Amino acid sequence: MRGAGFLRKEGESEERITSVATWQDSPYFTGAERAALALVEAVLQPAAHGERVSDELYAEAAEHFEDKALATLMFAIGQVNFFIAVALIAKPVPGRSFNDPWK
Repeated sequence: MRGAGFLRKEGESEERITSVATWQDSPYFTGAERAALALVEAVLQPAAHGERVSDELYAEAAEHFEDKALATLMFAIGQVNFFIAVALIAKPVPGRSFNDPWK
């Protein structure tokens, strides 16, 4: 896993890396990290009814991050969504050039 390797290189513990998928039950994340993970999860999961990011969730994230940091987090989440959309459309295959995804 490329991301996990980068995190290990940066000194993140195996416990934190492997518990991201179960962050809600994990003791390894701060309140700010939990707010960021909740925001990412809300944005990335389709909502059957209503909005994905509630006012309460936004307020929780805003409690942990100053305006500039919260804006940076929002743009980072937006970039992730952009690349998810590209992957869903182009269906890239490892080893195949992305210059012409329709080959």
